Amino acid sequence: MPTSVTPVQESVDGPQNAARESLRSLDSRRKALEAEASAIVDELMAVPDEGGNPMGVDTPLTDGDGYPRNDIDVYRARVLRQRLNEIRTDHKAMMKQIETGLVKAAAFSRTSAEEKGKEREARVASKPKPKFDPITGKWVTMNWDGTVAGVEGGDQRNFGHLEAPPISASAPGATAAAVDAQEDEGNLVPFAVVDTVFPHSPASAAGLHEGDLIVKFGAATHLNHDDLKLLAQIVPEAAGNRKEIQIQILRRRTVNHAHDAAHNVEAGVREELTVDVLPGPWGGRGLLGCHIKGYSDTPDREEPS
Repeated sequence: MPTSVTPVQESVDGPQNAARESLRSLDSRRKALEAEASAIVDELMAVPDEGGNPMGVDTPLTDGDGYPRNDIDVYRARVLRQRLNEIRTDHKAMMKQIETGLVKAAAFSRTSAEEKGKEREARVASKPKPKFDPITGKWVTMNWDGTVAGVEGGDQRNFGHLEAPPISASAPGATAAAVDAQEDEGNLVPFAVVDTVFPHSPASAAGLHEGDLIVKFGAATHLNHDDLKLLAQIVPEAAGNRKEIQIQILRRRTVNHAHDAAHNVEAGVREELTVDVLPGPWGGRGLLGCHIKGYSDTPDREEPS
């Protein structure tokens, strides 16, 4: 018989797993920030092809007479330096978060060890006498964690309250909700739109276009994107792990009036496409090189053309 999971064990494992997952996410974002910072420093310190001095990380952007240097792109240097300062600030805050997370993880490890000790004591402790189960019509015994042994679904029942139905049976609407969610997930429901794609960026290289409607972004869908917060988490994690993000989109077909009229093709019809984007540092800001905003197909909101 498989070992059941007790509420006490779940109360420890749930937060502990969440803390570990949070640390993994923070570490991936840390790696992405460090990679972006490294790319910026390399560009700032690169010697121009025609020779001369690099833009520099903190060197003056003016010449000896106080005029802007004419041997570099001063605007580009300022943009890169500003972004580098932002990364350093974010990185410092993130390291504090990681430090706090490590402390929590260590505390959970100590708690887990204590709970395992309590479990061992409960397993070797004497058990109460068997009872008659009115639901199954069988005599049953108690597991070490207080659940029912010897009957199907006993891990969802309390030996002290055999007359009570299994826990899973107390929420009949849960299964229906899960089915509805699966059916809803099968529909192509856009939740975001690409409204800007910068040239020479990872998004551009992958083939994203302005006006593409996003149906799925990695694991994010219209059901769970949380106001696009999940996207903001997926991108740095993928960049830190050097993994591509699969994006499912709806794109308006190129209009061909002669063909469409002859074949009764609906105006503005969109086709389903999938692109794989590898986020990472490039010549501009961010890791994708595009701007994504929320999208809702409602009458009071104009769809980008």
